[in-house]
Amino acid sequence: MPQHPLDTQSLLDRAAIHDVHTRYFQGIDAANPDQVRSCFTDDVRAAYDGRADVEGIDALMGSFFAFKKKASGEWIATSHFMGNLNFNSLEGDAAVTETYAIAFLVLAGKPTDQVAMRSLRYLDRLRRTQDGWRISDRVHTLDWSCQVPPTFAATMAQRRSTPLPTR
Repeated sequence: MPQHPLDTQSLLDRAAIHDVHTRYFQGIDAANPDQVRSCFTDDVRAAYDGRADVEGIDALMGSFFAFKKKASGEWIATSHFMGNLNFNSLEGDAAVTETYAIAFLVLAGKPTDQVAMRSLRYLDRLRRTQDGWRISDRVHTLDWSCQVPPTFAATMAQRRSTPLPTR
């Protein structure tokens, strides 16, 4: 992206696009399909590493492993951490971004659970819609992965049941 002074609208657009990406990761980790759906245009085209390309929001939503594997108990929990977010272009109602992320997936296993760690990249084209910025094209790549046994300070059941403190 060429270097130029950022105006207020550009800063607002960058913040809104950042929010789309964080809302996506949070929705995946919370297994919230409505939240994830809200990040994409209806006519989205997506290519996720190792899977067939999909077109349309319904096809994309049906292709997410996270929802299926969490529902089946195959994945106990996931945590996606967004790293670098690069704006390759941001002009008017269109943007192109590249986002790096690390995903931690707690996999149910016998005799022990495993944690898969994955380095991911998301190459996205976004456009401004009447509902705000949405991802219209996505290429997801897996750069590397590994698996290790987990060590927990508290069980998953204990972590899930810990409420926020009251004031």
